Amino acid sequence: DTASTPEARRQAAQIIYDESARMHRMALDLLDLARLEAGTADLKMSAVDMGALLQGVVDKFTPQAQKAGVTLRLDIQQDLPPVTGDGDRLAQVFTNLVDNALKFTPANGEIVLSARKAGGEVEASVADSGSGVESEALPRLFDRFYQVDSASTRRVGGSGLGLSICKAIVEAHGGRIWVESQPAQGSTFYVMLPLEE
Repeated sequence: DTASTPEARRQAAQIIYDESARMHRMALDLLDLARLEAGTADLKMSAVDMGALLQGVVDKFTPQAQKAGVTLRLDIQQDLPPVTGDGDRLAQVFTNLVDNALKFTPANGEIVLSARKAGGEVEASVADSGSGVESEALPRLFDRFYQVDSASTRRVGGSGLGLSICKAIVEAHGGRIWVESQPAQGSTFYVMLPLEE
């Protein structure tokens, strides 16, 4: 009886619909994470051109970055050798990292996607000039459901599963992921992936 008018009923129905969709996405993310961690995810491995992959991510986010007043830049080593991986899953990692960077980078800030050869691996990174992360939060950043929650770095929406899924995808590729960050000085997320064998 709380929604007594047609407008109130419409609003209540919209809230229920939105929350159901959010719960559905969270359930799918949890299933995805469980499969990745169990090694049962269906990864379609092939040679992946990281330069082209990161260019695609930049192209995807350029309109959103322009709207937010943030510069999105690419810095790729020439003749970067391919990695072995599932291109869609690796794109998911960098899409999530750039999406997070945009949430925490103010207008007139910058996000740089980089990739270069480092020994038998490719080191790719997403660096932002955003609000950064407190040192005590860094060890928990890749934990399930963990979200940074302070006045200067408030996450906008999300379930707290994105970085956990990124970590599981990278580890399923035999790689590793970590972050370096300081409050008010931005964050850099690093992803190391083995070169194509």
